[in-house]
Amino acid sequence: METVVVRIAARSGMEDKVEAFYLNQQAEYEAASGFLGRTILKARTGTMHKSIQSRMSAEEMAKHPAPEIDEGQGTEFILIERWESIESRMDFTMSRSRERDKDLFPYLLPQHSAEYFEEITG
Repeated sequence: METVVVRIAARSGMEDKVEAFYLNQQAEYEAASGFLGRTILKARTGTMHKSIQSRMSAEEMAKHPAPEIDEGQGTEFILIERWESIESRMDFTMSRSRERDKDLFPYLLPQHSAEYFEEITG
């Protein structure tokens, strides 16, 4: 099994459009040869920081300053795909129309990454 992790960031206010884009692809993925499954995660930006703030005093917070939440950073999405092989994933990617991806790009910030990962636990 091969695991691909894709990280993207939606522009502020465009999260729902990015979410819908990826959810609308599910049938296409499920029909792909070698596809085993995927998980789509959407960050709840700022939730961790707020949770920590609610549990620490101002003095404790001063000892462990957290980065400021930048509203312009958008909302991060992580897609975790499982495939039978790298070849299956690449065949699927290369067979897809690039036309549809143009519908997604205006909603994204420029930072993104994709890579194969191996599990080291379990």
